[in-house]
Amino acid sequence: MKSNEETYSNFRANDILKVILAYARLDFKEKTFVSEKEDVFDAISSGVNMLGEELENSKVSLKEKEQLLKEVHHRVKNNLQIISSLLNLQSDYVQDENFLTLIRESKNRINSMSLIHEMLYTSQNFSQINFKEYLDILYHSIYSTFERKELDIEFDLKVDENIHFAIDTMIPLGLILNEIMTNSFKYAFPNHIGKIKIEVVQSENKIKLIIADNGIGIPKEFDFENTKSIGIQLIHMLSDQIDAELKIESEIGTEYELII
Repeated sequence: MKSNEETYSNFRANDILKVILAYARLDFKEKTFVSEKEDVFDAISSGVNMLGEELENSKVSLKEKEQLLKEVHHRVKNNLQIISSLLNLQSDYVQDENFLTLIRESKNRINSMSLIHEMLYTSQNFSQINFKEYLDILYHSIYSTFERKELDIEFDLKVDENIHFAIDTMIPLGLILNEIMTNSFKYAFPNHIGKIKIEVVQSENKIKLIIADNGIGIPKEFDFENTKSIGIQLIHMLSDQIDAELKIESEIGTEYELII
């Protein structure tokens, strides 16, 4: 059973993440809750709200000025990295393993969005993300957060180099992929050895995305619909957001199928 402190931490982290997700979609009107505790969450929340106000004031003539759009993506990326650094600093003063896990997962979620804005900033195309390139960078980023000597997780990527997604789809999709791969790293391989496979199958008007691991699978008694897991809730919520059909199977390892 979760402690009050853990429940509070989850609530604050989710509230901050929701606002950051809005900013990543270039919607800067959202604000996150600031309490009177003056704790690390209040410090981060205040910074996030200030970022939203700054970026809202920078949106003038986005359609007319390509350079300004590039600068907005650059600012979003930089400020997301600042938030990640604040979480990293906080982890130096925390002994509770559950809270450290929460911080690490929050950093990975922020990174999945920051990466998109970095790719848009360095690209000549400010609206489309190369999916294969994104997946490769995201996988190695997650790998580095779990890295240890005995870790040997192979990445099998079967994605056409010409597949691109618009930012409105890529932000939620990046978070979904982050949650699925993070869960594989955390739970699928107790001996730290295995494989994660990502494959895209295209038809005329749909894309089927398969993310699978060859790990121990999910316990049969696990209830995907009523779980309190933030990660699983995010996967369902964000799949609905991009109108994707989601299927989860766990006969041999765990396989997620998204039809977009």
